[in-house]
Amino acid sequence: MSQPGRWLWGLVPLALLWGAGNLFLGEAIERDVGRRAVAAAAAVAGEAPGARPITAQINGRDVTIGGEALSADGAARAIARLRAEFGVRRALGGLSQVVAQKPYSWSASRRADVLTLGGFVPDEATARGLVAAAEKALPGLRVEDRQSLAFGAPPGFAEMATAVLAELPKLASGKVALDDTRFCIEGTAATPDDHVALQAALARPREGFQPVACTLDAPTVSPYRWNVEKLADGSLRIEGFAPPALREQLLEALRRAFPGQVAVDDRTKPAAGEPPAFLTRVARAFADLSRLRQGRAELEGDAYRLSGDGPETYEACQALRLQIAQGDGPDSVAQATIACPPAPPPPVETLMPPLPDIPAPVFLPSELPAPAPRVEAPVAPATPPPPPVALAWSAAIGADGVTLQGQVPDAASRDALLARAGAIAAGRPVTDRLALEGNLRDAADYGEATGFALDLLGRLKRGSVTLAEKTLSLAGEVADGTAWADLDALLRRRPLPAGLALTGEGATTVVPRPYRLALAVDRNGLGLSGYLPNSRSREQLRALVEASPLKGRWRDETQILPGAPEGFAAAAVMAVGNLLRLDLGSAEIADDLVTLRGLTCRDLIQREIETSAAAGLPAGFRIDAAIGLRQTGCVVDPPATCQNDLDALTKRNTVLFAQGTSVVALDAPTERVVGEAVAILNLCPTARITIEGHTNSDGERGVFNNLDLSARRALRVRDELVRRGIDPSRLETQGFGTKRPLVAHGLPDARAMNRRVQFTVAK
Repeated sequence: MSQPGRWLWGLVPLALLWGAGNLFLGEAIERDVGRRAVAAAAAVAGEAPGARPITAQINGRDVTIGGEALSADGAARAIARLRAEFGVRRALGGLSQVVAQKPYSWSASRRADVLTLGGFVPDEATARGLVAAAEKALPGLRVEDRQSLAFGAPPGFAEMATAVLAELPKLASGKVALDDTRFCIEGTAATPDDHVALQAALARPREGFQPVACTLDAPTVSPYRWNVEKLADGSLRIEGFAPPALREQLLEALRRAFPGQVAVDDRTKPAAGEPPAFLTRVARAFADLSRLRQGRAELEGDAYRLSGDGPETYEACQALRLQIAQGDGPDSVAQATIACPPAPPPPVETLMPPLPDIPAPVFLPSELPAPAPRVEAPVAPATPPPPPVALAWSAAIGADGVTLQGQVPDAASRDALLARAGAIAAGRPVTDRLALEGNLRDAADYGEATGFALDLLGRLKRGSVTLAEKTLSLAGEVADGTAWADLDALLRRRPLPAGLALTGEGATTVVPRPYRLALAVDRNGLGLSGYLPNSRSREQLRALVEASPLKGRWRDETQILPGAPEGFAAAAVMAVGNLLRLDLGSAEIADDLVTLRGLTCRDLIQREIETSAAAGLPAGFRIDAAIGLRQTGCVVDPPATCQNDLDALTKRNTVLFAQGTSVVALDAPTERVVGEAVAILNLCPTARITIEGHTNSDGERGVFNNLDLSARRALRVRDELVRRGIDPSRLETQGFGTKRPLVAHGLPDARAMNRRVQFTVAK
């Protein structure tokens, strides 16, 4: 007889056992299925440091896979392998193909007491290793780890990052960085010796990595000392500090003072903090030392000291002393100590004392004394005449009049000189510091020599002329190129009056002031007038015009003249480059001031030039730029409207790129921007377009080569336009890096506004 009530109670423990099995054994089974699914997918998909790892989500026997494979084929085979795996009912999801991070950048920045690691690393082990290396290199600093994982690290990445980290203690502040296979060390060196060591580290060969140009500043030192010593064998030993930026100018000053072969032991160390006019004082030190047999010139702050042995003859040495004093300028002559041979002894005159007036005795013939024996009196040796004195004379002209100093043979010559000086002073005072010297060498030529020198002086606005025996030197400023050409022709005459000769290279340093260049551009071309420092700078400007729509339209009325301020040619290149972007405009460069005026139909160009012109100037130059928008003359009919539409597109969508990358992510905003650009370009199907890439200043001094980055961005946009049907022959690309910002770098909206791509329709 059945008793269902009893056996129904037996189902309760069975249900509990079944539930416990599903609860505990099911989790173990899912973990096992997930582990095997990941292993199976990874076996065929491939794994690499930095790629998103393969993961599996298990729902019963359904497996949803995610992560990155090394190739599209590997991703497909991973899904196929997963579906064949025992215990898997359905394989869902999928793997995407890993994309290498480009550029693959990493950096370590030192600021105050914080060291920040940022950029990409291939795996966690590398990230931890670099943190440990940073803590070892700078044990007292706090390390902030902002590194993130990414695929695409170049071979040797970890070793190279560790190597450049080891250079960080040599920086007072700055950064070491990697960008793909390039590396950089930038900032301010802790000491002059560290600057030398860092430069050596940049020059050291690194397998698989190349250095890029970075700004490595020398430390600032005080007091700033520099000295040069001329040894007995004629060689030079230079010690102290020197600014790296002035190295070439210092070497040029040395070559001018010592034109022949001379051995140089250069022991200077790089340092900033040099006093004003440092280069001028060093040039003077070389020039003064070249006239000594041996000696030493020293700079310490603003103080200049010169000591040593002068020429071998007394006259030449005294003339050198006077020359150095006359060329002393703002330096104290008391700090020049020149040892000269002793002066020749003064002439000794033998004078017989007068005899007393005694009456002559009268003798009778018988009382005449016997003749005494004849004794010959000794004849005194003839006294040699004193040696003639070498001429040392100079004259200077300036706003305060004319000053004469040096020797003059007689009062008549003095009067004649003062009269001629008064004529060239044109109402300004004449200061007489002449000293009478009646024993001048070649005194017969004195009037002709000094008269010629004053004639030269009268052609200067300000300056000086010096005579040392038969040698002549001239320095100063003239009013314009015509005056310079006249003076140059006068000095080229041969022979010069009174047997004079220029003292060689550097004897004549006459420059026009202001040093001026005028530029004007319109639809007829570019016109130039004024001065340029050399033919090379003229050809640079011509090349800019030839590469522009104004090709062949060039009106050149410039004159090649010396004396251009340092960086003048670079300022001219900047001015011409900006003028060629305007519809019409003009520029003038007068010494260190650039004045730029013009009109354009494009407000983007207006903003770029007014913002970026100053950034493109050489050090020491100033600019006054004012660009207006044209109210008339701008064509508004198609296809000219393409330019307006493209500019509007740029202003609405400046940023198409993630920070520091040239990859155009085809998200919805980018799809819309590229699509709009294609539609606009189709409105002017025959127009040629230049795609311009621009960047902000982030990374400018270190990890990124912004010029290269901007070029790659422009090229990426070109490729996308071509893919969508735009004829590639119509498209050109050009990268400008940080050179043409819409807003000044450093302002709040600079990062977004300056990181852009814009389009220029060829005129």
